[in-house]
Amino acid sequence: MPLHRRPPRADTEPWAAPVATLDVDRGPVGASRFGTRGGWPVLWCHGGLSCRLDAAFLDAQANRLGAEIVAIDRPGIGRSGARDTPSVAAWADTVRDVADLLGIPTFAVAGWSAGGPYALACAAMMPDRVRAVATLAGMAPLEGGRDILELGLLLDKLLFPASSRAPRTAAALVRLATLAPNRLLRRQIIRTAGSKDRAALDGTHEWLVAAMREATACGVSGTVEDYRRIGKPWGFTLGQVQRSATVWQGQQDTLVPMDHARRLTAALPDGELRVVPSTGHYLPAVVAQAVLEELAP
Repeated sequence: MPLHRRPPRADTEPWAAPVATLDVDRGPVGASRFGTRGGWPVLWCHGGLSCRLDAAFLDAQANRLGAEIVAIDRPGIGRSGARDTPSVAAWADTVRDVADLLGIPTFAVAGWSAGGPYALACAAMMPDRVRAVATLAGMAPLEGGRDILELGLLLDKLLFPASSRAPRTAAALVRLATLAPNRLLRRQIIRTAGSKDRAALDGTHEWLVAAMREATACGVSGTVEDYRRIGKPWGFTLGQVQRSATVWQGQQDTLVPMDHARRLTAALPDGELRVVPSTGHYLPAVVAQAVLEELAP
């Protein structure tokens, strides 16, 4: 299965690695590599309303610690084509295909925000391949309307029910969100960050905005499907995650609140909660080194 490469786009340099289109059995998958090329591998599951490019959170520390971050776009997002992925659990099939293509027998996996469920799915569905898993501001299962209403982002509160019940409305909402000017997106990032992650992101908001833009570069249907999968049963139970799982949570996170981290930790057989003081939803900018040190072989 060939690997096609293209040079990095001007609006994502210099922090983003070149995008590669991986030709796997069920369609093309957009991927970027960060950190040390050929280092010990971590598969990265990006956040919601984002794409593989938010793995730049880990780039500097991955270089320092000898890790290679392999970040791939979920179906219909960024540079990945649409593919049959009926549940969060089914995402593990794509990750397995990518790992096989790249010659990665075992790896750690990490996921930020809405990527947390996908990272846990990899650990549950591939216990023979995944060594350890970490979630960073990761979401817990949404078991009812109350769980949705406690989320801090208005767009999340609208998209989770709409993606299942009214997908055209959900698509229109995502298109509307893409019209927001960059200055408004930057302001939103600053407003929803905590004390430490706001300081850590100082001067680097542009790459987060670029990740948001790239997510819908080929349309909004992938983002709508992403919300639909996360908002319904995931296709696995947290009790199936038998690997060591670290649940990182910012104390000041208002987008995915502390209750999610507590519920995840309680349901995971080998889960450990790490609360990061004075930090909000962008805690990967603060704890990248600590996360990678724990995931190291």
